[in-house]
Amino acid sequence: MGKAVWLVDAFTTRMFGGNVAGVVPDATGLTDQQMQSIAAELNASETAFVLPPSPGTNADLRLRYFTPQVEVDLCGHATIGSMCGLFSAGRFGNRDLQTSVQVETRVGVLPISLSWKDSVPWAEMGQAAPMFREADIDVAVLAQFLGIRPEDFDFSLPLGISSTGLWDLFVPVRSLAVMEQLQPDFARLAEWNKTLQVASTHVYTRETVDEQSDFHARDFSPALGIPEDPATGTATGALTALLRKNGQVAYGQHVIFEQGYEIGRNSLIEAHIEQGLNHGSDAVYVGGPAVVSLKGEMEIWLKG
Repeated sequence: MGKAVWLVDAFTTRMFGGNVAGVVPDATGLTDQQMQSIAAELNASETAFVLPPSPGTNADLRLRYFTPQVEVDLCGHATIGSMCGLFSAGRFGNRDLQTSVQVETRVGVLPISLSWKDSVPWAEMGQAAPMFREADIDVAVLAQFLGIRPEDFDFSLPLGISSTGLWDLFVPVRSLAVMEQLQPDFARLAEWNKTLQVASTHVYTRETVDEQSDFHARDFSPALGIPEDPATGTATGALTALLRKNGQVAYGQHVIFEQGYEIGRNSLIEAHIEQGLNHGSDAVYVGGPAVVSLKGEMEIWLKG
């Protein structure tokens, strides 16, 4: 059988920028092994598989996410990419109108808002409720794993672990110069991430390349088979929550994160956090544009 496959560049308005995601717009009938094989063949950092929602979820569709090596619970850029691709293809009705959909994932049903900005599809995804975890971080060891000095860290910003769907370690450094000097030991960093039970080590700084940006980031997920990710939506949401918790970001403030510049995949990710009502959880939103760069068809062996 043949299955349509797309490559979509997320968090960019032009092809060959941002973070590329594989998308299978109709994954009905595929086995887990077939999904894993497709993700390995496409070799994007993550591939999103679009499926009917589970009964009783009140969702419009379900997404599963695979890296070339393993299934993961959530992927921000693959969500943005797949939703923008489906929206531009008319999957949700009149492609000229703004709309919203409910997307089932392993971390829950997430709201997605879809619109057009300057003729490019734009998606904003609600993320899971923010969570925070204490960890004993040996900064000397961390500096060694990243190939920098302990004095290169910037402790006016929070060093910590948080989640809005996936746990990540957030590491502040002093400048763009430090960011450019990072030389991670990926084997040791992968073991470090596994020990801390985090998806990535996400390094960030206040100094930016673009004037419109508020923070500059690099994301390393070697334990998931992703040495460096050009744009990381879930980590951006978790970092926004951590910055808000530490008084660095205000409720309702739209924050722009730039990422991927060191590897030639410039990405801009917009995030904001809204205060929970009646002592409820804060709500974190991450958004950006995406453009389809390739459409094709893959033949799937029925026993694959």
